Amino acid sequence: MLTLKNAECPETEELAILVHGTFSGNSSSTGGQWWQAGSQSANELQSRLPDGVRVATDSEVFHWTGENGERARSKAAAQLLRHLQPLEKANKSYHLVGHSHGGSVIWNALRLATLTGRPLRNLRSWTTVGTPFLHQKGRSPWHLTNLMGAILGLLLMRPVFNAGHRLATLIWDAYSGEDAVLSLLPDEEVGYLAVLRAPFISFGEWLGLSVQRNAKGIHLGTFDPSGDLTLFEYLYSTREGIILVALTGFCFYLCLHFAMMCFRPALESLRIRADTRLERNAFSRYGARWLGLWSPDDEAINGLRATLDLTCTFVKQLTPRERVYFTDNISILSRPYYWLLAPLFNWVFRPAIDSLVKGLVIRSAQGNDRPSAHVVAVLPSPVMNETIPALPEHLSKKMLNEADQHAGQVVPKFRQLLGCPSFTSGLESFSEQLSGKELVHTSYFDHSEVLDLIAMNIVSSTIENNERSTANSENCLLSSWFLDFKARLIGRAPQSLLGEVDVPRRAGIASPKNNAA
Repeated sequence: MLTLKNAECPETEELAILVHGTFSGNSSSTGGQWWQAGSQSANELQSRLPDGVRVATDSEVFHWTGENGERARSKAAAQLLRHLQPLEKANKSYHLVGHSHGGSVIWNALRLATLTGRPLRNLRSWTTVGTPFLHQKGRSPWHLTNLMGAILGLLLMRPVFNAGHRLATLIWDAYSGEDAVLSLLPDEEVGYLAVLRAPFISFGEWLGLSVQRNAKGIHLGTFDPSGDLTLFEYLYSTREGIILVALTGFCFYLCLHFAMMCFRPALESLRIRADTRLERNAFSRYGARWLGLWSPDDEAINGLRATLDLTCTFVKQLTPRERVYFTDNISILSRPYYWLLAPLFNWVFRPAIDSLVKGLVIRSAQGNDRPSAHVVAVLPSPVMNETIPALPEHLSKKMLNEADQHAGQVVPKFRQLLGCPSFTSGLESFSEQLSGKELVHTSYFDHSEVLDLIAMNIVSSTIENNERSTANSENCLLSSWFLDFKARLIGRAPQSLLGEVDVPRRAGIASPKNNAA
């Protein structure tokens, strides 16, 4: 267990904030989940921390929805930044620990802090545990789809401007007391705009709007400046005037909306390319304070990685049925349709539909709901070109063996589920009996060595360089692994980071000899 001996309590108390992952949200700040105050994992981590460092409690506990989506994680990152602002203003140091996509939330918060130019000066360390970092890529800004969308968006901006100008002029003339009429140029003078405005004019006619076409253009409405009604009264007290204003506003809104939809893919492509530079800048600022813990057997990382090479087919080929049942003889009459349509469907439509369905399934599994982005890599590192070591081999094997033992107890529980008269109630009972120890991904915090490494990263960033602690290296496997991890990040052996902090042997921590076994 990591501890700091003979260290004086710092003047300002530091805070360790725990961030849960996907599907682990809970409105209560206290409970049995690892990130909640009072849980066994939180208490175990607290016992490993020196005086002056405290695990968050009550309102200090961070909450987010835990939904499986990039939007939810990005929103949670902004929430985390707001959660940290009081600590930044109070100049209070803090540490962040995230499990699974809780680590993604932390990383997104660091990127957002870098983007907005509000650096987290009081962040001392951040640790990710079993985090599958999704590395995304978008189309090139010069891709044909983006270029076609941008061109169409530019074409739609002309009717947007015209409709907006007409609407603003109409409203201004009405309020200023001037008399005006709404006339449109002839179709031959406006080119493609005639095609775009035709449905709106026809819709107005259907609603009862007077439309008069002549050589000079198209006159809308029956307003007469010499009549009894002013333009203001005509527009806001007559049915025809209200239709005229509403139709012009609807035309402006619809054209603007479609124009923005056309620009969206190109803008997203540019944004995703900018994110690559943003990641490098964020990691250069916060990378040395990071510790990434992951097992090669982590189901979440390996499962998401498997979605990158999904080869299954969701849409079958169109083929005639074999005559097995009596009614299959009737299907003989439809054979000509198969002869004509099957080749077209199987070679043209089926691949496109199958690709669309497969993409939807993959994006749903990945939680990738970001427009125009697809995941190209799933790594335990937040940056593509950074290779980090997995947990020590003895610890990874221990975690896998214990997960296998608990997983073996799931089969009897599943058999009981199938025997329940109500599948819904049985499924609820089955889920309640699962402890989370059946998977490596959800059992990190059940292992004392993982908590030791988390505490080691926190302690190493807490101790001042000129402070010393009593050297004791009985658990040298963990300390050497930690030093090697930090050395990979900063390119040199970071003994100064530790200040000769070591891991004294306590209950639950084996000696190097036992660890090697």
